Amino acid sequence: MKIGKKWILLTTVSASICGQTAFAQTAAQTQDMVPQDVAQPTADIGDIIVTAQKREQNLADVGAPIVAIGQSALQSRGVVSLADLAQVIPGLSFSTSQYGTPVYTLRGVGFTDASLAAYPSVTVYLDQIPLPFPVMASLTNFDLERVEVLQGPQGTLFGSNATGGAINYIAAKPTSELSAGGALTFGRFNQLLVDAHVSGPLSDTLKARIAVRANHADDWQYSYTRDATSGKTSTLAGRMLLDWDPTDRLSFQLNVNGWRDRSDPQQPQAFALQTQVPPTPAVELNYPLAPHEPRAADFNANLPIYNRSWLLQTSLRSGYQISDDITLTSLTSYTDAKRDALVQGDGVPFSQSDYKQYGTMKSFFQELRLDNGARGRVRWTAGINYSKDDVREVDTSYHADGSVQNVGLGVGVQGRYTQFTDNYAAFGNVEFDILPNLTAKAGARYTKTNRDATSCTFDGRDGIPAAFFQNLQNALYQVISGPIPAGGLPVLGLNSCLSIDPKTGLAGEYAGKLNQDNVSYRFGLDWKISDPVLLYANYSKGYKAGGFPAVLASAFPQYNPVVQESLIAYEAGFKAQLFDRKIFVTGSAFYYDYRDKQLRSKVIDPIFGAIDAVVNVPKSNVKGFDLSLSSRPIHGFTFSSSATYLDTNIDRFVGVNAGGQTADFSGTPIPFSPKWSVNGDLEYKFPVTTDISAFLGGSVTYRSQTNSLVGGTSEFTVPAYTLFDLRAGVESADKKWKAMLFGKNIFNKYYIRDVIRQYDYVVRFTGSPATYGVTVSYGF
Repeated sequence: MKIGKKWILLTTVSASICGQTAFAQTAAQTQDMVPQDVAQPTADIGDIIVTAQKREQNLADVGAPIVAIGQSALQSRGVVSLADLAQVIPGLSFSTSQYGTPVYTLRGVGFTDASLAAYPSVTVYLDQIPLPFPVMASLTNFDLERVEVLQGPQGTLFGSNATGGAINYIAAKPTSELSAGGALTFGRFNQLLVDAHVSGPLSDTLKARIAVRANHADDWQYSYTRDATSGKTSTLAGRMLLDWDPTDRLSFQLNVNGWRDRSDPQQPQAFALQTQVPPTPAVELNYPLAPHEPRAADFNANLPIYNRSWLLQTSLRSGYQISDDITLTSLTSYTDAKRDALVQGDGVPFSQSDYKQYGTMKSFFQELRLDNGARGRVRWTAGINYSKDDVREVDTSYHADGSVQNVGLGVGVQGRYTQFTDNYAAFGNVEFDILPNLTAKAGARYTKTNRDATSCTFDGRDGIPAAFFQNLQNALYQVISGPIPAGGLPVLGLNSCLSIDPKTGLAGEYAGKLNQDNVSYRFGLDWKISDPVLLYANYSKGYKAGGFPAVLASAFPQYNPVVQESLIAYEAGFKAQLFDRKIFVTGSAFYYDYRDKQLRSKVIDPIFGAIDAVVNVPKSNVKGFDLSLSSRPIHGFTFSSSATYLDTNIDRFVGVNAGGQTADFSGTPIPFSPKWSVNGDLEYKFPVTTDISAFLGGSVTYRSQTNSLVGGTSEFTVPAYTLFDLRAGVESADKKWKAMLFGKNIFNKYYIRDVIRQYDYVVRFTGSPATYGVTVSYGF
């Protein structure tokens, strides 16, 4: 079934004013309270409470672009992963690096890098506690009260590494009365998804909540050349919350959460042969390329893939009410994570470009802040924070059958990397009601980041790369430094660092420092022209920290860091609750002035040819708009529609294209920035009996064409796609039980999430095929 782009856009826009989804439950609708549909029999949407500015506010009163999705909507839309979240948030794109680590881009602002130590441009938080590296956020989105997506630079209150925005998961909290519940999903590929929680008081001052999620599914991918399968899912996640209020003024909230992932990394599809170092190996000449089928792939049976990754995080939020107006808040966390995965990145059944990534990530975070609440004419927040990150990584390449063998590097090389980072910050934010309906806002944050790194490409296996670099070192030393000393040059053997220092001609370990500071800020005005209508304008600047790439390098310059990027945002918008609160409509227009954008591109390695690298783009820009509408015109019927339009442009950048030639990329779009992102969802609920109601619902997701590589040729195009989901079910009037049938991507649309060149092959990562199943849930 083919649906044209114009039909999708016209249908959605004519049905509503589209934009950033704001379909959510009220935050006050905790597990203690009556569900919204029961508590509010009228058809209004109700208040949507968010904590985007680190205090509770009605979404309609916050002069900033925020997408909020409540627990009910997350469950009905089947949001289980970050990839699922990207399908329901306009302007949010999800992809993976060549090592399979997650990458998210918001409004065209993102950062693709396989290094475990790479800070993102869109940082994920759990109850305002940062998960500083993308891998850490892989399996955190379970048992949630809601998700808040903050668009645009968030440097003032949330800190650096949020130039694109921030995703804040709000966990469901302990309840004052005993409650428990669970959901069981059976789906295609023998999926078994189990969610369960129990919550309640342990004493008059202590409440607890325990939640778990287990997800298992059989292989969903198959080899198109032989009888073999891949793609199992096997994850387990848990969370324990303790809320202790020893006095009326003192409170503590402990959160211990973790996850374990044993799922297979996704196998890509090889669809174009582009030999890196001619001539083309014989094994590659006649190998068939992948068909256009979402499940088809190929993989090396002699190099089994695996994933043994985990995370454990402990955080403590402490609050003390110093006076009736002033509260001291402390946020403390320690996060420990490991990734151990073997990823076949080439989509072929031989070792052309496969990788093993092993690494540990440790992060400590501490914030102290004071605020005076939300009641006065002047509302302020001030604080300091500190974080320390320790990342150690070892990567192993397998390319025994690829063209890189034409330079004589054996079965492959390895790399080991360390990065130690200290971040210091002080921040403040103030809001002042100039008039009862006119508010001025200002905030700033000073951040200092000190980063130390070591990098080493070494031969840990057959000795062939060491011998190759020994000869290279001997030749280069004589050109750079003069005759070889009588005692000879250092002998390069197994585990020796092989990268050449161009200043001396000697091989060794690279060591680098990157110390930078910055001041991010935000200024704005909110004008409540009437009780239901808010106009706002903001001017803000944010930064993303620089860093060192984790690459297999023949020379030290490839290890040089990228410097911090900055983004200045100009944005104006509106929010309106109309027709007796039956409609909530929002819109905003924005312009981003982007400097030193960190971008995955290419560099020329004298040994390996054109390889992936991280570079700074001197100047680029993003402009666009968001529009949205959420409506409950009659009792039982809900509708939400949203769209984001983006026009991205690189203003100035000369780099290396996918073919290894130097090129001027001025005038080309930023990767992963589709011009149109459109979402729509509707549901109708009606009574069957006095005790049972039924519902029918569906959603549509549209993403226009984009690209995965700056200046990439047609092979790197990510085509436009449209996905349709359906759901239907019954539930009890008291909301205690529910049964639902669902189908996702019901027309089995073949679509692409990412395209990457892996040495000799260009590969693509497909989106999920059609899935379907049944979910039953019960709670009290």
